[in-house]
Formats: sequence, C-alpha cells, structure tokens
Amino acid sequence: LEGALKSIHPSIEEASYTMRANRYKTFFNIIFPLLKPALANSFLVVAIQSLADFSTPLVLGGSFDVISSQIYFYIAGSQLDYASASTLGTLLLVFSLGIFIIQYIWIGNRSYVTVSGKSYRGEVQDLPQLMKTAITLFLLLWTIFNAVLYGSIFYGSFTVNWGVDYSLTLKNYELLFGSGFDSGAWPSLIQTVIFAITAAPITAVLGLLLAYITVRREFKGKKTLEFLTLLCFAVPGTVAGVAYILAFNDAPIYITGTGIIIILSMVTRNMPIGMRAAIAGLGQLDKSLDEASLSLKGSSFKTLLFVVLPLLKPALLSSLVTSFVRAMTTVSAIIFLVTADTRVATSYILNRVEDGEYGIAIAYGSVLIVVMMSIILFFDWIVGDTRIARSKAKKQH
Repeated sequence: LEGALKSIHPSIEEASYTMRANRYKTFFNIIFPLLKPALANSFLVVAIQSLADFSTPLVLGGSFDVISSQIYFYIAGSQLDYASASTLGTLLLVFSLGIFIIQYIWIGNRSYVTVSGKSYRGEVQDLPQLMKTAITLFLLLWTIFNAVLYGSIFYGSFTVNWGVDYSLTLKNYELLFGSGFDSGAWPSLIQTVIFAITAAPITAVLGLLLAYITVRREFKGKKTLEFLTLLCFAVPGTVAGVAYILAFNDAPIYITGTGIIIILSMVTRNMPIGMRAAIAGLGQLDKSLDEASLSLKGSSFKTLLFVVLPLLKPALLSSLVTSFVRAMTTVSAIIFLVTADTRVATSYILNRVEDGEYGIAIAYGSVLIVVMMSIILFFDWIVGDTRIARSKAKKQH
C-alpha cells in the first residue's frame, strides 16, 4: 500500500481540487479507486497467510483448533493420517482460491495507471484537520499497543519466569548464547539469517520477473501462470513441507535434510508475495514508458532494468522486507524439513515453548526482532526510494 500511494502523483489530487472537489471526495472518488490493485493484493496475501497460519494458533489457541494446526497434528502426531491431512489441505486450498477469485473480480479490467512519461510537478496537500487528528490518534494508540507488546517481550527476556518470578536476570541469554558459537542458539540463528538473506533477493527478483511477464506480455496461459504461482502460497505450509519431502527424498534430486531444500521452500512460498507487490506497482505504470524505451532501441532487459525497476523501488523493497521477515519467522513450511544440522530459529523457539521454557523462547524472540530490524534497515538503505517530484503545498491564508 505504501508503494502504491507513493506512485500516485500529487498532481492528480490538484486536478480534483481545481474541479471544486473537497478532500474527502478526492480521497474516496480518486485516490481510493486507484489503490484497488494494492488493496486487493494486500487483502489476498493477508487472508491466505491467516488461513494457512500454523504457529500462532498452535501456541495461543489452546484447545481451539484451526485447519492448519489440525493438519500438523494429523501428520506429526500419533495419528499419522495423511488422508485426513490431505482432505483438510484441499479444503483450505478451496478457501484460498475463492479469495483469489473475489479479488480478481473486484479489480476488474480497468486501468489504474498513475505514472506516465509526461513531466509534471505537484504539491502534496495537507490532510483535513479532522482526518489528521483521527489518524494521529489512531496511530498513537497503535504505537502504544505495539510498544507495550514488544516492550513486554524485551522485558520478559530479562526475567526469571514470566508470570511467576519477575526478578531480573541474564540467565536466559547466557543459556542461549553463552556457550560458544557451536552450541546453544548460535547455530540456528546464523543458519536462519543465511537462509533468509539468500532467499529474500531471489524471491524479490523472481517475483518481479514473473509480474513483468504477466502484466506486460500477452500470451496463452497467462492467467494459468498467475494462478499456479499463487498456488505455491495458497497451499498450507505443512502440506507443502510434506510435498517437498516426497518430491526430493529420492534420486535423481535428493536434497532432503540440506539447506537447499529450506531455501527452495522459502523462495517458492514467498515468491507470490513479491509477485503481487510488483503486479500492483506495474498496474500504475503506463505502458508508454516501455514503448518509449523500446523505440530508442532499448532491449526488454534494459527497459526492465533502467526504466521499470527504478519506478518499482517501493514494491521491490516491500517484497524484499516481506520475504525476509517471512523467511526468518516461517514455521509451518519448514517444520518437516529441518534436521539437527539445519535447525532454524523458529523451530528452536517452538521446541522451547513446547518444553515450557518461555524465558528462553522470549529471549530468542527479542534477538530475532533486533536482527530483523537491522537487516530491514539495511535493505531500505540499499534499495533506496522512488523519486517522484513532490513538494509540500504552501498554506493558504
């Protein structure tokens, strides 16, 4: 959504104001319709991710079952019922495909172009005072909520036993990282960062290429390709994990138990997210930009690299960050793929929670938050931002 908003030029708002439309009409009749692709793709990603979420209900759900956790128990529990797991997986897949169809119909075939080859400059308008106050209040409450939530995590990591003994201690961190790089949580943390940093750029680049092909090229089977890429994301993680084991557990491709299969799982699971972000961004770029480059004898590769890619920096950054965070925090897709030699942070934390060692789990979670935020800021610095001519509107007296 942030990338889509940055791609909407302020001159569009100015044109609406010159036609005597107020700011509320401008937002609901101009800005909101232009955000349809980004809103639809955000809804699709969040809805499917929530449907297939496995770790949250497993830890917090108690006796409350959801489909994704039930699939896990059918496969990893004493029942070992692959038939029931497959049935529930199919049901979850049907729900996911239904959501995909709804968002596809909602977007329709309208044009959402906001960036063309024409040169213009616009001034960013201030929000109406009432709306600014409401948004500021909401963001303040949201910030306080997150500060309390994550503050509790960091504070809890320094307590003896959260909920019982709040005495401050460094014991949790000593147990995790005080025994050298070859023991404790160090191996899983280092491997997780390596896997995620490797998978995130691959995911973003492949997602961008697939999005460019599906949006800018016309060919038979285009919708089928888009559907198949979404399928990688819509399949529940536990089901996908079992599929990887069955597919790569024998010759000629035997990679079960290696880091390669984990990276492959991360890439294929997260690639649709990068693709949806790029599709939303490409939907706002006029095809005349590509045509102008091609008319100047620029190849398709040069057009993508020097014309399209710089304008898609917000979408690329969103894809990088989302892919990295999901790779760092994924559980369901790799729970059956990790071994003693390829343990990742989330499986280590899950094992500590199952053993009732919440202090250690919280401490590890705190470390993961710091590591992820540091690398996200690094991605932000590397990718940079899209520069669309903007200046702040002068106050009218």
